[in-house]
Amino acid sequence: MSHSAVDLMAADAGISLSPAPLCGDSESKKNFRPEWMARAVIISVAGGLAWHTWGHWGDFQIDCGRELYVPAAILKGRLLFRDLYYPYGPLAPYLNALLFSIFGVRLTVLYLFGLALTIGAALATFEIARRFNLGIIGSSVAPLFFLAEAFYPFIRNSIFPYTYAAPLGAFLGLLCLFFLIKHAASGRTHAMSLAVVFASVAILTKAEFGLACLIVIACEITAAYMIRRSPREVFRALALCVAAFAPALAIYGWFVSKVSARSLFLENWALIPGSYFMRSVGKRFMADQGFRFVPAELLEATEYAVLAMAIWWLLASLNAFVIEKLKLTSWRLMAWPLIISMLPLAITCLVFFRRATWGMAVNTHFLARSLWESAQTRLFFTILAEVVFPSGIFLVVLSYLLHAVWRCWKPPDKTYAIPEILLGVYAVLVSFRQMMELEPTLYKCAVFFNGPAFLIFVILVNRVIRWASRQLDIKCRDFVAGSMLAAEAAFVFILFFPRPQVLPARLTTDYGTLYTSYDVAALVPQIVSFMKTHTKNGKDILVLPEPPSLYVFAGMLAPTRWHQLTPGIVSPEGEQGYINELKSNQVRYILIANRSVSEYGVARFIDNGYNHEIYRWIMANYVEAGQFGGLSQKAEPLGQFVMWVYERKDVEAKP
Repeated sequence: MSHSAVDLMAADAGISLSPAPLCGDSESKKNFRPEWMARAVIISVAGGLAWHTWGHWGDFQIDCGRELYVPAAILKGRLLFRDLYYPYGPLAPYLNALLFSIFGVRLTVLYLFGLALTIGAALATFEIARRFNLGIIGSSVAPLFFLAEAFYPFIRNSIFPYTYAAPLGAFLGLLCLFFLIKHAASGRTHAMSLAVVFASVAILTKAEFGLACLIVIACEITAAYMIRRSPREVFRALALCVAAFAPALAIYGWFVSKVSARSLFLENWALIPGSYFMRSVGKRFMADQGFRFVPAELLEATEYAVLAMAIWWLLASLNAFVIEKLKLTSWRLMAWPLIISMLPLAITCLVFFRRATWGMAVNTHFLARSLWESAQTRLFFTILAEVVFPSGIFLVVLSYLLHAVWRCWKPPDKTYAIPEILLGVYAVLVSFRQMMELEPTLYKCAVFFNGPAFLIFVILVNRVIRWASRQLDIKCRDFVAGSMLAAEAAFVFILFFPRPQVLPARLTTDYGTLYTSYDVAALVPQIVSFMKTHTKNGKDILVLPEPPSLYVFAGMLAPTRWHQLTPGIVSPEGEQGYINELKSNQVRYILIANRSVSEYGVARFIDNGYNHEIYRWIMANYVEAGQFGGLSQKAEPLGQFVMWVYERKDVEAKP
């Protein structure tokens, strides 16, 4: 492509929906200080949020305890997938086990590991955003959004999450994407090499990220051949892939030799098609997570996506009209119409922040529709939520990808469309499983999957703003776009700011401190003391359905490889094996919590909601001997933590 064509496209980028060229070396040198200041701000914000929310992450009963128990059990000689049920790749638990072996089994070790991954992912998002000419402010919006939701006081966070495979996979996937985009711009072999290396490591974390990296690499190799028609370059890239992926395949091959392919992929990886989980509760679970195709919902999501873009266009057009008519040239004067136009949304955002409660922290879009009875108030909150993060963002991403693919067939745009295709493909693949639930909310795991989608939304908002203000000169247009994106960053950060008061009670253990609810903080020390004083062999107390951190706090191991018993984990064929393990380890006590499993569409285990053979065996061989917390009735409200103690009927004889 000639330099004149490149210059023409760069000049036209400010007045069309086509992207500007990727940042070159001269621009990088020119913006060296602002870029490093932005990176310093991102790191500082992450540090401030970590200080503000320290220990207020995770959930005692759901998944997070597994991330403490599994690496601790690995250090005691248990093999992943064979002796320990684990539904994700092996990298995260073995990496945490390595950290535990160096620094000790401590919650702080996990916290700092999660914080490092969070900062790394935020910086990687910033570097990717810079490749799309968003400017320093625009490039910082997506990282700030990620940080705002990465410290949630629930299992969907990046510091103490439901699985460290998610933040680790997200970080590695972003690095792979960054170097692929860099390779698309420069064609340098080292960029492709690094992308392939990070992809091979991502395969060992979580399936979504490994698969996304593989497909994006395939897209880049195909695109490079379409542009340069070089078979030699394709063969070199394929050779790099074979060399890089060989260690990951060897690791999985070693595990298969130890546990069998069926055990690894069907009995451990619950979300694999054909597994018992997918055959039993998977359809309900996946729909709840966002993988559903409901025409009315799709239509509503499309309307909200169009509404969001229309509002950004309207605000930009009004500001451009005022600036042009009043001939405003000073940034101090141009700031006034921008402030006035954003004032209603800013006031609504501040009211939201001041009246923040648990319901607000959980789901912004739900709050926007149900907070107050006033129709006007609900309207303001709906507009604010949709302008900041539209419900139909997955459809926005899909449209972005289709447009990039279409532009790839146009000769002048082919080179510049490739990075957009790579970003669009990656964003679609990592978010596809949650396509209708990508909005920031505590109850979904979108924090790991909606970052690339939100970056695309920011890119499109930037183009809409620039197109709406195309009558202004480049200096004024840059100011309008930068100011409005700065407002978006402020709205995002305030709306999704983590609120640690959701977990108010301090719980101190021998392995570190965490915060939880008052009832859990009061009962856990009693439960741990009971386990320590009543065990005979260190693995004769079973905890159901899934607070495996209690084993660590009590210095014990689970009496079965299934350290959690949630719906769909143990198949009917495997229930007798589960019972046999309990018999062989002479389980004397079984502790059953009132953990709700409504997300799976079944009743609690204590109410015989699932794994009926195991439940019947327990009731036939054990007798209720007491409980921790609550009243004597089993109909205790689900909001209060209760744990019942079952004792083997004949504690002297072997079961």
